[in-house]
Amino acid sequence: MSNVDISNLSVAELEKLKGSIDSAIANRRDTELLTLRQAIDDLLDEAGFTLDDVLQVRSVKKRAVKAKYCNPNNSEETWSGRGRKPIWVQGWVNAGHDLNECLIPE
Repeated sequence: MSNVDISNLSVAELEKLKGSIDSAIANRRDTELLTLRQAIDDLLDEAGFTLDDVLQVRSVKKRAVKAKYCNPNNSEETWSGRGRKPIWVQGWVNAGHDLNECLIPE
């Protein structure tokens, strides 16, 4: 991108430049939107769906996983046994305790 020294331009010249920039942005925006719309239409045609089909689909929500472990020192802290171990689990195990002591009875 070339550097344009605007420090010596008059207010009228700056206003004209601003108008040109606003017009260029509007034109570029329209062009990019049309390109995007064409790409979306192509994807829809290729997949055999309509835009309404796509917009009506709700995203799949992940089901919450039932807690498997509970902090013996704070019953509000639980862990499903999946993913990264919470700090309380790490502390419990590092203190020499067995994680099975924290199992929530079914």
